[in-house]
This record gives sequence, structure tokens and C-alpha cells, in this order.
Amino acid sequence: MIGGQSEDSCEKSGTGETPQKRKRRGGSPAARGKRSLARKSTAVSQVIHTSSFILFVQWN
Repeated sequence: MIGGQSEDSCEKSGTGETPQKRKRRGGSPAARGKRSLARKSTAVSQVIHTSSFILFVQWN
């Protein structure tokens, strides 16, 4: 063994996965969490908007 490394250093970055696998999976856990939060926020906004519209129509 030359260089003292048992693995190819360009494959692994301490997380046990290649950059290609990480990209396919969707990025870091923090990035996935932000996307999930954005989807939830959008859904809540749509529900509030729809509810407001229904109340407006009922009162007129």
C-alpha cells in the first residue's frame, strides 16, 4: 500500500457515500429539510387562501 490510504480518497468524503450518490439522493439533510418546509408552508398558505375565499363568498 502506497500513501497509507486503504480507500480511494476521491470516492469517500467521511460520510460513506460518493458525491454522485449524495446528489442523486437530493443533497444534505438540511437542504432536504428546507425543501420539505417550503412545501408545507406553500400548502398551508393555499389552505388559508382557499378558506378565506370560501368565507368571503358565504358572507356575500
